[in-house]
Amino acid sequence: MGLKSSVLVLNRLWQAVNVVGGRRALALIYGGRGKAVDAEYAVYPWDLWMARSCQSHDEHWVTTTSGRIEVPRVIQLLEYDRVPRPRVRFSRSNVYLRDSHRCQYCGNREAASELTLDHVHPRSRGGRATWRNIVVSCFRCNARKADRRPEEAGMPLLREPRAPAWQAATLLRSGGSVDPMWQPFLGSRPG
Repeated sequence: MGLKSSVLVLNRLWQAVNVVGGRRALALIYGGRGKAVDAEYAVYPWDLWMARSCQSHDEHWVTTTSGRIEVPRVIQLLEYDRVPRPRVRFSRSNVYLRDSHRCQYCGNREAASELTLDHVHPRSRGGRATWRNIVVSCFRCNARKADRRPEEAGMPLLREPRAPAWQAATLLRSGGSVDPMWQPFLGSRPG
């Protein structure tokens, strides 16, 4: 793991703002722009983190000329106090995440290559590409629904589409896997 580990970055207010690699996280701590956060949520500047790393048995570590140092799972920035964007960017991959790769008509979960996006209110009738009008659909259901609204096709949605409340960027950068230590900072998750 080591330098390629994903590290959650918090602002001064303990809100998740980014995910960076282990190399960047250690550089931020070493440069005095951040502090490492341990499993008990105590914060450490570089010198104390180095001393703490000597006793650590964690598998996330690198060897330096000064000895072995643990790559933290979470860091807190010292001067960054901006609040993360409340809106999630509208994109195909984020719609797939929101709907958990599940067709919103039949409920089947498929690989992204077996899915498509469907306009609940058809484009030919003025429907736009928005969070509230786009859902994941399998090819079969999309063809069956065709140019109709779900109620006209007799195909009710599993759930009402809406903009997600989770931080998609954080989940996407981490490959969808989230360290349990991150959970208190991420809020709700998809699916």
